[in-house]
Amino acid sequence: MQLQPKKQNFAVGLGHRTDVQPLTEEEVRFEIDMCIGCDRCMRACPVPLSAMVNIADLNRATITDEITSHVARFTDECVMCGSCVPVCPVDNHRDLLMLSLKHRLGIPWDGKVDMNRVLSYLPDGWDLELLLSRLRELPMFSDPQLVPDNYLLHFVATSKMQTVMPGAVIMHEGEFGREMYFILEGRFELSSRGPDGTDMPVAILRRGEYMGEYGMLTGQQRNATVRAQTAAVVLEVPEQVMQRLMEIVPAVQRFFDQLNTTRSIEAILKRMALFQGVASVDIRQLAEQAQVKRYDRDERLFSEDNQDDEEQQPARESLHILLDGFVKVARRTVAGTGRNKSNERIIAYRQGGDYFAGGLDMLGDSQAVTVTAITRTTVAELPHFVIMTFLKRYPEVNQRFQMRLQLYKADTAAAYSAVFEPFDFSQLQEVNTISDAEARAGLDSLVGGGVVEGTEVLVIDLDKCVHCNECEEACERRHGHSRMNRTGMVVGNISIATACRQCQDPVCMLCSRAGIARMPSGEVYITESCIGCGICAERCPYDNISIMELDDEQEGMQSIEASSWQRFSTFFAKGAGKERGRKLLPMAKTPPQPGPLNDPRPVDAFGEMRKKIAIKCDLCAGYNNQACVQACPVGAAFRVNPVKFFGSTESILRKRAK
Repeated sequence: MQLQPKKQNFAVGLGHRTDVQPLTEEEVRFEIDMCIGCDRCMRACPVPLSAMVNIADLNRATITDEITSHVARFTDECVMCGSCVPVCPVDNHRDLLMLSLKHRLGIPWDGKVDMNRVLSYLPDGWDLELLLSRLRELPMFSDPQLVPDNYLLHFVATSKMQTVMPGAVIMHEGEFGREMYFILEGRFELSSRGPDGTDMPVAILRRGEYMGEYGMLTGQQRNATVRAQTAAVVLEVPEQVMQRLMEIVPAVQRFFDQLNTTRSIEAILKRMALFQGVASVDIRQLAEQAQVKRYDRDERLFSEDNQDDEEQQPARESLHILLDGFVKVARRTVAGTGRNKSNERIIAYRQGGDYFAGGLDMLGDSQAVTVTAITRTTVAELPHFVIMTFLKRYPEVNQRFQMRLQLYKADTAAAYSAVFEPFDFSQLQEVNTISDAEARAGLDSLVGGGVVEGTEVLVIDLDKCVHCNECEEACERRHGHSRMNRTGMVVGNISIATACRQCQDPVCMLCSRAGIARMPSGEVYITESCIGCGICAERCPYDNISIMELDDEQEGMQSIEASSWQRFSTFFAKGAGKERGRKLLPMAKTPPQPGPLNDPRPVDAFGEMRKKIAIKCDLCAGYNNQACVQACPVGAAFRVNPVKFFGSTESILRKRAK
């Protein structure tokens, strides 16, 4: 058989597999010829529709134009999780074959729009022409050559049109949310809480403007409250829909990236004492000239080994600003004397909002250092020529800049010391520059292990804990499966349990089906749309998400269906409390709900039952207590905000041992 020409060498929904390489035509033909038709890949596939797809139909669709409707729908719903690969007895790459089929089918938004959905959303008196004209008033949608009408109609069909009355609140400051809102009619007031807790007006937004982009781009809490001043019409767009549009229209992605970057840099520069007194227009100009780079976990920003390489080592007068994330600053030492007997000694940690000078002279000794990302990190670099021009214009900033470099020396002396006691700079000369090994290890664990990145961490006081395991068992009784492991990282007398930490920037929340989401109050939870593909579990750097096979779960439930005497005995052996009785996972018997980008047609409840589901701690959302904490008989388990409990990264660095 001959391969049909590909419609477009582009596939959407691959944000978690950016390095994947498509197969050539010869490789596709070879893989299809090797397939023995055993259907193991379909049985392993978490997409519920896979139960209704025949491997022969799928192979035929991959190399011919004979593509049935259910195969096309399955191809669209395939999330490229790779579950099909390890089970293949002939080592085929079914995921790459699916990628080839996705390429041939092209971008779904190039296809037919569900006009019934679009028309059902329109307010009274509106038609398609008016809707499109209002969307075109928004700056990122103004060019029909970049954003065709068909894309906008798909955009609307997968979103939600809202008509709001005066006084209605669309967003609350301090809450989490990743939806964006585009104003098609009416006027809104933005306000922010002042020092006394009262709302202070910040801006007025009108037709043709938008709101919520900060939460969508950063995942952080809303930075303003939005209230309707008049009757209004807004388009509420889920994060997944917005990400899909940015994926297929790079110009929209660039628009929001530039907007968010400039705003973030400008806000940080204004907060920095270094730039106090600088005119706002000059701050904005600096922000616009910054070059932004993003680094993954454990990726080096620059290394002292490259200090003689001008392409690798930044200029002395350049300024690096951490927009978000954590980095460690290290220097070479004698082999075997550094951390974990390495040749590297960590001398400082930095986090979002901090800055340093080009990798040189951070400690006032004109030497280079190695800087490595601990978490996903975004860095804005102000190049040498930009800084030099700016310092000539503002000599007072140059003076502050030199003073700041000297403070790095003091910070480093503190970093070499232990932790947990306020640092007094007046006693700097008394600080022992030889670190206490145990305290340094605790500091490295807290920052390197990502503890300070969380917002709610389950900790156990080992001085009180009697190792009864009641916390895990209470979690299992309440939720049907334990979402935690009592053992974990130990810092001093505190054990940090293996359970979701509700990170500030959850890297797990990359799900095209919206199978994982965040409540306004911050709890990250598994939704009714989850199919257990495992992408979130793979992305979690702390192994706090697990995937449950529902067939195994239902078999395990048979042990619960015992005699009355057995249940009576279990009551006294396991307890009951407020999390009374073990139960089946809530979503085990229901088909998954479609995600924002999925076809909303009714599912075949028998043929499309979910096979797997993700399990993670959501702080017992919906209950008035947390099972693990409530069940502890000695009060050893409790939840903390790590920054408040252990201190921020910077405050930890400014502490020493007696």
